[in-house]
Amino acid sequence: MKATGEYSLSRLQTLFDRVKEESEKFGCGKVKLDLIEVAGTIPVLDMLVLGEHCAHIWKQPFRIAILSPDGGLDKFFEDVAWNRGVRVAVVPNEAAASDWLK
Repeated sequence: MKATGEYSLSRLQTLFDRVKEESEKFGCGKVKLDLIEVAGTIPVLDMLVLGEHCAHIWKQPFRIAILSPDGGLDKFFEDVAWNRGVRVAVVPNEAAASDWLK
Protein backbone atom coordinates (compact mmCIF):
# COMPACT_ATOMS: atom_id res chain seq x y z
CA MET A 1 0.00 0.00 0.00
CA LYS A 2 1.15 3.53 -0.67
CA ALA A 3 0.07 6.88 0.77
CA THR A 4 0.71 10.43 -0.44
CA GLY A 5 -0.23 13.91 0.72
CA GLU A 6 0.26 16.11 3.75
CA TYR A 7 0.71 14.52 7.18
CA SER A 8 -2.07 14.74 9.75
CA LEU A 9 -2.56 12.55 12.82
CA SER A 10 -6.19 11.74 12.03
CA ARG A 11 -5.42 10.80 8.42
CA LEU A 12 -2.62 8.47 9.45
CA GLN A 13 -4.83 6.83 12.08
CA THR A 14 -7.52 6.34 9.44
CA LEU A 15 -4.92 4.92 7.05
CA PHE A 16 -3.76 2.43 9.71
CA ASP A 17 -7.39 1.35 10.21
CA ARG A 18 -7.77 0.91 6.46
CA VAL A 19 -4.56 -1.13 6.22
CA LYS A 20 -5.99 -3.53 8.78
CA GLU A 21 -9.34 -3.75 6.99
CA GLU A 22 -7.78 -4.39 3.58
CA SER A 23 -5.27 -6.93 4.90
CA GLU A 24 -8.08 -8.88 6.56
CA LYS A 25 -10.25 -8.64 3.44
CA PHE A 26 -7.50 -10.19 1.31
CA GLY A 27 -6.18 -12.56 4.00
CA CYS A 28 -2.75 -10.94 4.02
CA GLY A 29 -0.79 -11.09 7.29
CA LYS A 30 2.23 -9.20 5.92
CA VAL A 31 1.95 -5.65 4.65
CA LYS A 32 4.35 -3.14 3.15
CA LEU A 33 3.15 0.45 3.71
CA ASP A 34 4.97 3.17 1.77
CA LEU A 35 4.78 6.61 3.43
CA ILE A 36 7.77 8.08 1.54
CA GLU A 37 5.56 10.62 -0.24
CA VAL A 38 3.73 11.78 2.90
CA ALA A 39 4.93 15.35 3.47
CA GLY A 40 5.50 16.95 6.84
CA THR A 41 7.18 16.21 10.13
CA ILE A 42 5.52 13.89 12.62
CA PRO A 43 5.78 15.23 16.18
CA VAL A 44 7.10 12.86 18.86
CA LEU A 45 3.81 12.95 20.77
CA ASP A 46 1.96 11.91 17.60
CA MET A 47 4.33 8.95 17.25
CA LEU A 48 3.35 7.85 20.75
CA VAL A 49 -0.35 8.18 19.89
CA LEU A 50 0.12 6.34 16.59
CA GLY A 51 2.10 3.52 18.22
CA GLU A 52 -0.66 3.05 20.79
CA HIS A 53 -3.32 3.21 18.06
CA CYS A 54 -1.52 0.45 16.16
CA ALA A 55 -1.53 -1.72 19.26
CA HIS A 56 -5.32 -1.53 19.36
CA ILE A 57 -5.84 -2.54 15.73
CA TRP A 58 -2.81 -4.56 14.54
CA LYS A 59 -2.62 -7.85 16.40
CA GLN A 60 -0.33 -10.82 15.96
CA PRO A 61 0.34 -12.53 13.59
CA PHE A 62 0.00 -9.32 11.57
CA ARG A 63 3.37 -7.93 10.40
CA ILE A 64 3.94 -4.58 8.76
CA ALA A 65 6.97 -2.86 7.25
CA ILE A 66 6.59 0.90 6.96
CA LEU A 67 8.77 2.86 4.55
CA SER A 68 9.15 6.32 6.03
CA PRO A 69 11.17 9.40 5.06
CA ASP A 70 13.31 11.53 7.39
CA GLY A 71 10.97 13.44 9.68
CA GLY A 72 8.36 10.70 9.37
CA LEU A 73 7.82 7.68 11.57
CA ASP A 74 10.99 6.52 13.28
CA LYS A 75 12.46 4.16 15.87
CA PHE A 76 10.44 5.78 18.68
CA PHE A 77 7.15 4.91 16.94
CA GLU A 78 8.47 1.42 16.27
CA ASP A 79 9.47 0.95 19.94
CA VAL A 80 6.08 2.15 21.19
CA ALA A 81 4.29 -0.31 18.92
CA TRP A 82 6.68 -3.23 19.66
CA ASN A 83 6.37 -2.66 23.40
CA ARG A 84 2.62 -3.14 23.00
CA GLY A 85 2.93 -6.34 20.97
CA VAL A 86 2.84 -5.05 17.39
CA ARG A 87 5.31 -6.52 14.92
CA VAL A 88 6.30 -3.45 12.93
CA ALA A 89 9.51 -2.18 11.37
CA VAL A 90 10.18 1.34 10.13
CA VAL A 91 12.57 1.00 7.19
CA PRO A 92 14.24 3.37 4.73
CA ASN A 93 13.60 1.52 1.46
CA GLU A 94 11.75 -1.19 -0.43
CA ALA A 95 14.55 -3.78 -0.14
CA ALA A 96 14.72 -3.43 3.65
CA ALA A 97 10.94 -3.78 3.86
CA SER A 98 10.94 -6.96 1.76
CA ASP A 99 13.80 -8.45 3.79
CA TRP A 100 12.07 -7.75 7.10
CA LEU A 101 8.79 -9.27 5.94
CA LYS A 102 10.45 -12.56 4.91
